[in-house]
Amino acid sequence: MKKENSEIYRNGKLIELNNPQPEIRKNAESAKDWAYADEAVYLYRMAVLFKDRFLDPILLTDRRRLPDPVISFANLRNKNTLAAYTLVRNPQGLLYEITMNNVHYIDEEQSGKKVKRWSFGKWAQLETLLHEQVHLWQQNFGTDPVRPGQAYHNKEFINKCESLGLHPMPGAGCHTRLADGNFAILMKELGVEPPNLGEKMNDLDIDWFKWFLDSLGKGRKGTSTLHKWTCPECGLKVRIGIKGDPKIRHDPCEQKIGHPVFFVKADGITHTIYKGKK
Repeated sequence: MKKENSEIYRNGKLIELNNPQPEIRKNAESAKDWAYADEAVYLYRMAVLFKDRFLDPILLTDRRRLPDPVISFANLRNKNTLAAYTLVRNPQGLLYEITMNNVHYIDEEQSGKKVKRWSFGKWAQLETLLHEQVHLWQQNFGTDPVRPGQAYHNKEFINKCESLGLHPMPGAGCHTRLADGNFAILMKELGVEPPNLGEKMNDLDIDWFKWFLDSLGKGRKGTSTLHKWTCPECGLKVRIGIKGDPKIRHDPCEQKIGHPVFFVKADGITHTIYKGKK
């Protein structure tokens, strides 16, 4: 048999050997005049650790390894988005891009130098990074990869995240509980402490990232025509466009307490939610 070039084929398609990612990473990490250079160093290092520990820990001879991401920082025009994985090539023609939403960075001073810090803390930042890397894993090695226009957080994605200790909500993708399992074990090894969410966060299906920021009084303020309502038991807040009483009930709290729990106006006034029979 005639010996061909040593390129490896997968599913009849040539696996690209031209990989610009190492040079992109090198440039990002060495750009000392760039505000996000230190963050790039940290996140690229953690992305490699996540790949080796969680997503592609065993070297196989019948396929390539999981690609490393291209990490970028940009305003994603939506403060409710923490980060994003780009399914297709980005405007520069690059694949596997993970973009951290820079509206969630704050400036701090350390040793007389201004540095960027993720406003939710390291634990939440690394949950976010691993979440996006699971997208990268699914698009390369998953059996049900997402196509543009489809829901990003399908069953395969959720199952993979759960196996690592992340708890994203199907469809929406927001994390409903603090990560545990293998992720928490690794964080303990690295000395990354979990945030203190308080007892009222336990077992409630809400976005703990945003809940935590609001609890610290660091939520971004803005104007809104929506009306704020709150659960009197756990403090969960929602905004809706209905002026009258929407008669919203909070099922997780009802299951714990054993009687109906209605949201009340978040106006600082004490409301009677439930009154038993005399």
